[in-house]
Amino acid sequence: MTSWLRGLIVACVLLGACLTGLGLLAQWWPALDLVNNGLPFVAAGAVLILGLAAVTQDWRLILPAALLAAVNVLLVIATLHGAAVEAAPGSQRFLRIATFNLWSGNDRMDEVAKFLAKIDADAVVLQEVTREHGAVLRQALQSRNPYILGETGLVILSKHPILAEGRIDRPGFPPRISLMLRWARLDVNGTTFELVGVHLARPFYPELQEQDIEALTEFMRGRTLPLVVAGDFNMSPWTEKLARFTRSTALQRYNTFHLTWPMRHGNVPLLPLVAIDNVFASRSFAAIATESGPRLGSDHGPIVTDIALAPPAAPTADK
Repeated sequence: MTSWLRGLIVACVLLGACLTGLGLLAQWWPALDLVNNGLPFVAAGAVLILGLAAVTQDWRLILPAALLAAVNVLLVIATLHGAAVEAAPGSQRFLRIATFNLWSGNDRMDEVAKFLAKIDADAVVLQEVTREHGAVLRQALQSRNPYILGETGLVILSKHPILAEGRIDRPGFPPRISLMLRWARLDVNGTTFELVGVHLARPFYPELQEQDIEALTEFMRGRTLPLVVAGDFNMSPWTEKLARFTRSTALQRYNTFHLTWPMRHGNVPLLPLVAIDNVFASRSFAAIATESGPRLGSDHGPIVTDIALAPPAAPTADK
């Protein structure tokens, strides 16, 4: 039994080290970022292996297992740095944002409409919207969210008038799959900001996903108003790309632990494993709460975020 356990520990340490190394190389080879989506699972497995190694009381096993666990736990902690600042207790809600990838084959739109009516969001960012989806939602939500930007694909529904709008398409792609980003300028109680809806490429197309995140980062850097960015990023907070996006734009992440994919495969319900649907916002905002929604016929789960206005920064005294 002891030799079997030792062999298992050695194999798991080697596997964990390979996965960790591949993840660290993702900054040079974007395809390897696929591994980083599962970083918390690698870290949890490394800690478990460390516990098994401790049972053997063999330092030749304990030391490499401890090193593997320490590296992965530190990588997880480092990624937490981009989380949004919590609003002060009792802060008034400024904005409720929902994002949901409907999935083009979703046939439960009545339930989706009831859910969106129930949460009564100020703005909703939807992905994979078909004409049939749009017709149902427009009819059901026209009194709550009368302002609509887009008809299919990436669509924004808003309670507030849209003052300006725009989009970014991937060059060289047909119209049905070219849209990567859609933005709307809104004014809520005298505060003007831009809401950006995104649907980035899947991780199985790493070069395209890299191009998308670079285009999104460049767009963010060129804006002058406060920003709220919501949508299907197709990458978890643990990926090198999303961590780099957070650092480069100074936006704050509102979803780290609400897992949104995969909710289903065909007609089979699944346990979601990664948080690839997210909301980011400028530092002029603060987080009240973020929640995941129920299963609603999609392979994604919805995310609902309540945002407050952050208090203005205190002036610094001149030296």
